[in-house]
Amino acid sequence: MRHILLSIIFICFIFSSAFAGGSDTIRLGNSYGLQISGFARVDYIVDSRQTSEAVEGLFTFYPLNRELDAAGNDINAMPKANLISVATRLATRFFAPDIFNARSAGYVEFDFTGASNTNGVRLRQAYVNLNWKKSALLIGRTWHPLSAGCIPNMLALNTGAPFWAFNRSDQLRFDYKPNKWTISAAAVYQSDYASLGPVAKSSGYLRDAVLPEISLGAAYSGKQIKLGTMGSVKTIKPRQYTEIDGMKYCTDEKLTTFSALAYMQYNVSDLTVKVQAMYAQNMTESLMLGGYAIKEYNPATGHEKYTPTVHASYWINIDYGKKWQAGIFAGYLNSMGTLDNVAILQGTTPVWFARAPDIKYMYRISPHIIFNKGNLQIAGEVEYTTAAYGQVQHNRKSKIADAREVANIRTNLVMCFFF
Repeated sequence: MRHILLSIIFICFIFSSAFAGGSDTIRLGNSYGLQISGFARVDYIVDSRQTSEAVEGLFTFYPLNRELDAAGNDINAMPKANLISVATRLATRFFAPDIFNARSAGYVEFDFTGASNTNGVRLRQAYVNLNWKKSALLIGRTWHPLSAGCIPNMLALNTGAPFWAFNRSDQLRFDYKPNKWTISAAAVYQSDYASLGPVAKSSGYLRDAVLPEISLGAAYSGKQIKLGTMGSVKTIKPRQYTEIDGMKYCTDEKLTTFSALAYMQYNVSDLTVKVQAMYAQNMTESLMLGGYAIKEYNPATGHEKYTPTVHASYWINIDYGKKWQAGIFAGYLNSMGTLDNVAILQGTTPVWFARAPDIKYMYRISPHIIFNKGNLQIAGEVEYTTAAYGQVQHNRKSKIADAREVANIRTNLVMCFFF
């Protein structure tokens, strides 16, 4: 209760300061400034089927597979609906005097989609940014380098996940900007968005591996076109020890994976076109499908070796208009199996640390229309998502056979008031 009260006091302070300022930037002395932004948002959502979801259904991933009752009826083929406003967001940007001859700024952003309580305050972004003429240094939590280059424009809170890497993480990122190019390097650690493993989801798997995730990228920005590519190497340590018959054995086995993407963005007048292709290994921390599984097992010590899943994803996003804005998102992903065969332990089910490893492919078509009037936005979006579930062939590097499709239609009506 104390935390909720403090949050309300802080929000009231922000609003009173914002309205008292009388301008876009609130002056805090001669060299300091504060900008307030955000929106109040309400979503009404209706699904034709039960889905894998979060935030009381506001964030949806994919339709659940068939589950038959005793009479042969599909339990998951039932609709659901909700009215929810927790996507409401507040952001503050602080300006300060130059530091080391760099323009300095701090940014803090939060919403109300807390993991333990969807009415709880959740930190979305918090970072310090130093900008020189041809370089920049960012330290703090913001969009992951694999997310930041090209973000789909759509109403759904999932923003294109799991076709797009949805991830905000703490990082140290340096950008070098010669002419129209930006060369980026980042060291990233996990926080809210964490890898799956033996003890559910945890940032500890990356922390125990000591090394941060390393991302390198390059982007070109012209007058109407932006091109970019980004690659990332991540090492996790799923276990510190194993246990057999009450005896514990230290283990140092790690899993190193590689992911990469390329994107293009084209802008002319009121038209925006975005396209991206991605190769992903074990990207569960970015809310994508897959993960990893045990490929070797030592029955004497319980020691394990791991193999990651491999997925390819593609999406395109087109938007046109200003006052009236129409757009569409279309995405496709497919499972390429695992790099190695998965171990079958003493005839039991193979051990996976993964999200939906039995989905062979998935696609989504999501058109939307938006009406903007002053600070008010009223919008609607229909999201048609199909997932094909099949049998994982563990002795064939987890290729999926006999896939069968299930689909969900989500209707989302949104009203936002921006400030």
